[in-house]
Amino acid sequence: MCSKNTITIMKTQISFDAWPLTRTVKIILIVNIMVWLISVLLSKINIGGFLYDSLALTPHSVLKNFHLWQLFTYMWLHDIHGIGHILFNSLFLWMFGGTLEQKLGTKKFVQFYLICGLGAGLVVLMVGFVFNPSVRVVGASGALFGLIAAWAITNPQKLVYLFGIFPIKAKYFVMIPIGYALLDFLVGGSTVSHSAHLGGFAIGALYTTGYWHPGMIKDKLLYLFLKHKLKGIEQREQRPSQKKSKRKPPPGGGYWN
Repeated sequence: MCSKNTITIMKTQISFDAWPLTRTVKIILIVNIMVWLISVLLSKINIGGFLYDSLALTPHSVLKNFHLWQLFTYMWLHDIHGIGHILFNSLFLWMFGGTLEQKLGTKKFVQFYLICGLGAGLVVLMVGFVFNPSVRVVGASGALFGLIAAWAITNPQKLVYLFGIFPIKAKYFVMIPIGYALLDFLVGGSTVSHSAHLGGFAIGALYTTGYWHPGMIKDKLLYLFLKHKLKGIEQREQRPSQKKSKRKPPPGGGYWN
């Protein structure tokens, strides 16, 4: 018999307890959905364009007109021309956010979420300045890719049921969204928007591992150097002695000391 938090698919029990809906995640979900609904309604009366012009992240607006608030506001907007963007972002936030909030605590989780979102925004500015300064970017994908990176690093062996059926370990699952972003870019997707995805993932990974800190990088390089030197010393000590005796061989037919 299954509990109320589990379902059985193809004789495999899947527990929803593995994907907790924590308080902060619930609040972020509600805010995202409410902002999306308001945006859709405003677009019906031809006001949505003004909202997006003001709050979406546009590299030209930030770099030329100093609309710095867009680095924060863009992550609360989503595509108003379809439900897929807000739906999948909400799904990923639920799947990966709750576990991280339980692990980090509410305060650190909120800090991490905002750092990934703001960091992804900075990556968008740099890439957009080069490729398309006028493009508008919206969505929480940058912050969510950061959550996915942190979740996979801290839970590499945890199982994710792809399509609710196929089990796959977290360390392999993260290759799917990264592969999608790269593939979509190669076949003609937006360079700037995918820079938010990949930038958020990189920032989440660096922040989780600590490699964003120069001291951490220095310690890691020193560790690798000392490990290499120690391995060389061990190999030399394991070699058989090559030294030959300094004594001369005895003359033929005689004795020697």
